[in-house]
Amino acid sequence: MNIKVGPPVSEDNFYPRPELIARLLGALEHAHVAFLGPRRTGKTSCLRKIVATPPTGYVPILLNLEQYDSVEAWLLAMLEHVHAELKKPGPKAPWLVEKGISFLGRIEELTIMGHGIKLAATKEKTAPWRPLADKLVRLLKDTNAPILFLLDEFPVFLNLVSKKHTREEVEALLNWFRSARQDLVDHAPRFLVTGSIGLKGVVRRLGLSPTINDFDTLEIPPLSEAEALKFLEVLAKDNGVSLPVSGRRHILKLLGGAWPILLQLFISEIKEAHFKKAPVKADLDRIYRECLVAGARNEYCTGMFTRLKEAFSESECRLAQAILKQLCRTEHGLSREEFEAVHAALVPVPEQRALHGDELDYVLDTLKHDGYVHQDFDGEQRTRFASHILRDFWTRKTS
Repeated sequence: MNIKVGPPVSEDNFYPRPELIARLLGALEHAHVAFLGPRRTGKTSCLRKIVATPPTGYVPILLNLEQYDSVEAWLLAMLEHVHAELKKPGPKAPWLVEKGISFLGRIEELTIMGHGIKLAATKEKTAPWRPLADKLVRLLKDTNAPILFLLDEFPVFLNLVSKKHTREEVEALLNWFRSARQDLVDHAPRFLVTGSIGLKGVVRRLGLSPTINDFDTLEIPPLSEAEALKFLEVLAKDNGVSLPVSGRRHILKLLGGAWPILLQLFISEIKEAHFKKAPVKADLDRIYRECLVAGARNEYCTGMFTRLKEAFSESECRLAQAILKQLCRTEHGLSREEFEAVHAALVPVPEQRALHGDELDYVLDTLKHDGYVHQDFDGEQRTRFASHILRDFWTRKTS
């Protein structure tokens, strides 16, 4: 296994997460899925693993939606990828053999027709791409094609469409997409969307939250302790790094949250230090402090620090920043009353706070779902940073 701290990993460099992937595939048997979590935590790598070893009989189509800024472009990309996958040589699935060339012919017809659509901001009641979209759904229903659409970075796509076109265009898209998912829920085709900038936050800002409430939402967790210890063992061995189990356990204790990218980065820094023998606790402490918390290569924490503006409105972002800054000052977390005090300090007039409605609840919920904070349920319910490294990084950045 090679050290990879940049792009998503695949094949031999992907540390298997069979339980997580099994959960995803199990959820897809019954519903369409939103697979959510921060950037650089392994979502795309999981999707690539599904593409490499798809469920029996399924045709997986992986699309990075950051490449598209119009509904037409997205629809045509799905059609063209389906067509390309089904024309690949090799054994054909029973459903394709049964439908024969008529299925591929209908895909070709839709793709050619789609190129004639001119999509622009419009006040028409029906979006110009809607006929193409509806024909795609009818085709998927008629054939009951077991196609698994893996749509990476769906919230980014919504933002791009909103910026280039209008909010109304996004509303039309989301309403159609929800209707399509409901039409297909008892059929074989499935949609899985990922999001790393807060899908709920994007649709909430647009006032369109009900359009995604049918997704079965799964959040990517960090590795378990057993998974992380094994990951460190394999990675260290494959890269010529001497690291006994005591060192591996100390790394996990320092990080307080076992995301693969952080474990990769830690081993990378150990390797670059060229230790003549296995690093001791003091060496690992220094690497953690100087290279991970204060180093420039830790894009996970940097991304988590800067992405609040993408996930929240201006007032929500101020509240989130104030909450996280306050959490830096305690190892015991904060209670609900203490969070309310933070909110009151920002918006001291009760009537003004009331205008924001559920702002505090929404910010806390998003921070939990996006991996910033964790709530303990044993005894008094207190909320703290989800990992030591996020807390230490935030402390450094806000001190």
